[in-house]
Amino acid sequence: MGSVWTFVLLWGVWLITPVLIDGVDTLVRLIVVLSHKPSLQLRRLSGIQRLPMISVIVPAYNEAAVIDRCLESIKSQDYPHDRLEIIVVDDGSTDGTPEIVEEHIAVCLAGFESRDDIEPGVCTRNIRLGRFGGVLTLIRNDHGGKAHALNVGIAMCQGDIVLNIDSDVTLAPEAIRAVAEAFRRDPSMGAATGNIEVDWDMVEARDENGHVLVDEEGRVIARRLNWFELFLARCQYLEYLASFRLGRQAQAYTNTMFTLAGACSAFRREVLPPNPYSRRTVSEDTDLTLHLHTDLVRIGFIPGCKVFLEPVVDWDGMYAQRVRWTRGQLEVCGVHDRLIGSHEHGLLGRIALRQILLFDHTFAFPRLVWMPLLLLFPILGYRPSMLVAALGAMYVFYVAMEIVTALSCYSISDDPTKRRLEQSSWAILAMPLYRFIVFHFRFSGFLVTLKEEQSWSVQGPMAQQRESLSSLRLRSLELATMLLRILSPLVALTRSAWILIMPALAAMAAYFSSPRKGA
Repeated sequence: MGSVWTFVLLWGVWLITPVLIDGVDTLVRLIVVLSHKPSLQLRRLSGIQRLPMISVIVPAYNEAAVIDRCLESIKSQDYPHDRLEIIVVDDGSTDGTPEIVEEHIAVCLAGFESRDDIEPGVCTRNIRLGRFGGVLTLIRNDHGGKAHALNVGIAMCQGDIVLNIDSDVTLAPEAIRAVAEAFRRDPSMGAATGNIEVDWDMVEARDENGHVLVDEEGRVIARRLNWFELFLARCQYLEYLASFRLGRQAQAYTNTMFTLAGACSAFRREVLPPNPYSRRTVSEDTDLTLHLHTDLVRIGFIPGCKVFLEPVVDWDGMYAQRVRWTRGQLEVCGVHDRLIGSHEHGLLGRIALRQILLFDHTFAFPRLVWMPLLLLFPILGYRPSMLVAALGAMYVFYVAMEIVTALSCYSISDDPTKRRLEQSSWAILAMPLYRFIVFHFRFSGFLVTLKEEQSWSVQGPMAQQRESLSSLRLRSLELATMLLRILSPLVALTRSAWILIMPALAAMAAYFSSPRKGA
């Protein structure tokens, strides 16, 4: 009987529960995506057909270091330039961002020798372009936040399709054509998210003054990452690949899209309400997504619209990012609570939102509680070998799940993505550890949401420790200074007394050391 309870407590909780929660969820996504396996070839839009006018909105705040490569990637698109409009909304930058955009406008007027050797699917950074035939506009705006900047750009644009992208990303050369083709192929789709991929080559080398280093041809030099940064970058690549090529794509097929990625989102102009982005949550993208679901707008996923994103290569940045995501998720679900359980909105209301809250938050508490309890099992009489076996089996299960996910993504990806996946294959073995750490970051976001005021930026744990140590050093210096101020009069008095006593002591020493008469 004891062995049965041992199985239930250890193997049941630590293996059956993960299988039911993580394994079944992953399996369902795999089945949905692989059963709808899309073609990787883009269908060229007919020249006889009227191509849609596409407006690309780029909000920017103090993005002087990255706005250049972003604009170059847009201007290098293979989509007809006369059907392309770029609007950069400067959100009150103080670092020269608008001046860089103005230089791009001047370059468009002057023209450069064009390049025709752009490889499809490859990140296009620092490409010297031919004369850009589209419209490039700069709007200078007061600092009102990303949501306000996006609303300003959308109000000013003329396109049939609105494409919002972050200023720190780059687009693959065929990305905008993929957007136009997807909306043309599916007239019922009102909005869609792009396919985000992490690109570790976007981490730039800089000198001691923070300036970007370039080679003799004017191309930015990628920084060589250390082993820890490379670990984070490759793990994020695998995480994003699974999240978009399986997660977002499965959500698109089942019409349960939870978040239109802020890095790249496309809309038919007519589905957007006035001032579509709101500042009431820290996740304006998710807020708009659920608002569109409320209006019964169907939201899709465009695998051909590849967008490259620089990885976060330190724990503080990772912590701040995941805490913000968790807070935004909770705030948006609170704002749109009427969708939860709603049968009017299909699988999203009946299942998806409940599942997100259940898996990401409710089940987080028992997971967190069980971790320290594991260490107590040997004290309760369970053999350490059984504990090690349970942990080992759990690790093998999660690695196997990562391998199946990676192979599934590999089977539906294009050649450049396959090459990067091959380069990142070693990180699959580290993914359980990475996800374990990220889980605790996201759980911290839940606690931050409960006890702290809304804020876009969050201080990471490493920065908090450095600040605490710095504060401790300052307090130590203050204490030492205070003690010196108290002791300095005593030191001065002791010194004066010593100066007065020294002659007497010298005389006494001379007296006793001199020979006595009659001795």
